[in-house]
Amino acid sequence: MTTLFLAACGSDPDVGHLPDAPPAEAAERLTVTLAGDKAPILQGASVALTVTIARQGGLTGPVEITAVGLPAGVTADPLTIADGATTGTLALRAPASAPHSLPTSVTVRGTAGAASADAPATVTVYGAPGALDTSFGGGKVMLPGGASDDYAYAAAVQADGKIVIAGRAAEQRGDFALIRLDRDGNLDTSFGTGGRVLTDFAGASETIYAIAIQPDGKIVAAGVSTVTGSGNDFALARYRPDGSLDTSFGTGGKVTTAIGPDSDTAYAVLVQPDGTIVAGGDSSRATTGVDFALARYTAAGVLDPSFGTGGIALTSIAQFGARDSIYALARQADGKLVAAGGEGDFTLVRYHADGSLDAGFGTGGKLAHLFGSTIGAARAVTIAPTGEIYVAGHAHHAVSVARLTAAGVLDGSFGTGGKVQTMLSATNWNEAQAIALDAGGKLVVAGWVYEGASSAGNFAVVRYDSAGALDPAFGEAGVVITPVAPGTKPDQGMAMVLQPDERVPATRIVTAGFASNTNSDFAVTRYWR
Repeated sequence: MTTLFLAACGSDPDVGHLPDAPPAEAAERLTVTLAGDKAPILQGASVALTVTIARQGGLTGPVEITAVGLPAGVTADPLTIADGATTGTLALRAPASAPHSLPTSVTVRGTAGAASADAPATVTVYGAPGALDTSFGGGKVMLPGGASDDYAYAAAVQADGKIVIAGRAAEQRGDFALIRLDRDGNLDTSFGTGGRVLTDFAGASETIYAIAIQPDGKIVAAGVSTVTGSGNDFALARYRPDGSLDTSFGTGGKVTTAIGPDSDTAYAVLVQPDGTIVAGGDSSRATTGVDFALARYTAAGVLDPSFGTGGIALTSIAQFGARDSIYALARQADGKLVAAGGEGDFTLVRYHADGSLDAGFGTGGKLAHLFGSTIGAARAVTIAPTGEIYVAGHAHHAVSVARLTAAGVLDGSFGTGGKVQTMLSATNWNEAQAIALDAGGKLVVAGWVYEGASSAGNFAVVRYDSAGALDPAFGEAGVVITPVAPGTKPDQGMAMVLQPDERVPATRIVTAGFASNTNSDFAVTRYWR
């Protein structure tokens, strides 16, 4: 007992001491890493993933690399990283028949004896530029906004990639209608009621023609409402991200503005960095006909008295009471506003930030009769980072695009004398409704076309290079035409947005409008860029 006690107390180091146990051997372990975790694969092509391994704990021997959970049709070539080697290349292949896929989570696995390790990757099968993206609801999505005929005129993409489509639903006499899709084309049921929002302005007839997304995710919609006593007026509504009306805006989330005593309609809207909202459209005047009309509102939905006259700026351009309508707005980096529209031909006006005409643009701030047409209008405008102004629409029923310098002068290095006209159907109507400049400097224009002798339109997308030539790498010689409705029923593309997706990574082209089945419904298509 004493001896055991002493040993336990450590009083005699030579008594009761047990030898130290030998150190345990480190377990054999393996790690796997990838040089990049995103692997988009073009149909009919392959992509290489660089795989790096590390053997630990005395692990030796070859390492087998496999890929688990690949999209349909995709295969991985066998890969063995030999004993002593640390890297290899895993080839993933998609045959031409492989279907387009959504971004798919794939596990790249290394195995050596009993040891294994995984690394994540995202694999996406994509199509050639201009190909309809069939991972997006088959490429075409048709959705009723209400119970009867519905027409979409505007689209926007949120920061999270969700898509908002807006227009008119034929409820009562017609209501503001919005639908939100997730970024892959499914109704977003967290928005409104089952993905849809309808807004009535006191039983009047309403239509949304333009929408904008604020940095805080709120949605601003602009269009027209028929108001008792003043006829058609500018109408705006602002929605929270969940689709409910933002009651901090206007009256209960809605604003109507009588620009003049007759008919007024807003066709364009933008949100400025300071939170003010500019709506553009037209106002019918007894003496000058239909004029360009701008209205600027504070973030609370009140006319901003520091803009124009009491918040409103009116501009008459065409003579003899002809129609001047703003169909599109863009804001320059210096805060100046470019308004595009007209009726009969392209018309542009540039305004200072306070709503006054910019005399340094065109003639006294105005530029009219750009194409010398009596049939046409500018429908879309965008500003390049370098300051050039691109405007698209139709003239003589051809898809028409012009590029202007910052001073409002046609840029002779683009197309022919700064202008390009494209007849998608040689003998019928072709009209552009939207324009976007992509990160590579190419110009994407969308709208609709009547093919052959038909008066039932189809969606159309056209891509030009930086010099204004049709891009042969896109669709069929730069053009993609998509029938959305079944058979010969009519479709009309009215809006377009570019949708980035960091999961691929890629930016795709989304077009929106309406298509007729039993009734006219909202219609959306998506294309690979």
